[in-house]
Amino acid sequence: MRNLILPFILLLTFVFSCRENDIDEGLGQKTTSYDVYVAGSENNKASFWKNNVLNNLAGGDNLNAEKIIVENNNTYILGNSNGVNPNYYFWKNNTKEDLRVYLGIPTLSPYQILDMAIDNGDNYFIGYYDTFSPTPLRYEFCIWKNGVKTVLNISNDIIYNRSKINIFNHQPYVSAIINSISSGLQSGYYIGTTFHSIPDISWVCNFSQNSTGINFLYIKSGLYYYRNLTTNIETLVSNNNYPNLSEGKIISETNSSDLYVAGYLHLGNSYFKNNIQTAFPIDPTYSRIKDMFVLDNNLYMIKHQITPNSSKVYINDVETQNITNTSTSTNNTFNSIYVVQN
Repeated sequence: MRNLILPFILLLTFVFSCRENDIDEGLGQKTTSYDVYVAGSENNKASFWKNNVLNNLAGGDNLNAEKIIVENNNTYILGNSNGVNPNYYFWKNNTKEDLRVYLGIPTLSPYQILDMAIDNGDNYFIGYYDTFSPTPLRYEFCIWKNGVKTVLNISNDIIYNRSKINIFNHQPYVSAIINSISSGLQSGYYIGTTFHSIPDISWVCNFSQNSTGINFLYIKSGLYYYRNLTTNIETLVSNNNYPNLSEGKIISETNSSDLYVAGYLHLGNSYFKNNIQTAFPIDPTYSRIKDMFVLDNNLYMIKHQITPNSSKVYINDVETQNITNTSTSTNNTFNSIYVVQN
């Protein structure tokens, strides 16, 4: 009898051990964690924070980090210097590039880098520079992929200064107001190098993709609209008119039908979710939403306070990070947020 009991106890031990392992594995599969990246500046140094841990960027003195993207464990940051005619810089994993040199822009040419995108390790920049051409058409509006330039448009004036770039299915989408030699000023967007006109746009914004398609945000008659580029249906975000409305950002995630719209200067302490204006309930003195990111139905946000100049990060209405300028000589700010599942 004793010889029968001992194997039975060992069998029970094995079964319960297997069940515990299965439970642990199930819990592990259901537990999701996220890395939150924030770009900005700290003590006049271009910086980024990963999960609240500060990283000063190499050669970042007196520079600002304006945009951060994380892809395949690589960190990409676009930054610039202070002043009226700034210089622009790019960091990949904290290795710094002077974009004037990297993109081959002539030394004396005034230029502006407007936006950055990353796709499977390829870097894209859009911007313009003065060619000093003796002809009236002297400003080249360009897209650079890994430093290789393609000219999208040439104009006699600086009209490109709010263009944005996003990449979908390895194809660049660029918002723009351009000067066509044959048709004059036109507003719309590029897919690759092909321009698609949308009349009467006064300000172009960015693109985002959700489960319904690729959506393009723009401004006309002082109102936000977005157009689903898959269905070509235009949707009014809000009939609230904002005089001199001049910026905005559309945010979404590909597996959801939700769309968010934020506007730093004009919407203040609110954003639109599916065209319904929503006031942010925390810290109303931080009256400007600087950036937003959505992942797995979680909302990540940077807000700014003007006086004293300060920034905070929130995850689902909970403050997780803050920075304040202690004097007018410092530049402490959060500018861009990006989140990845780890």
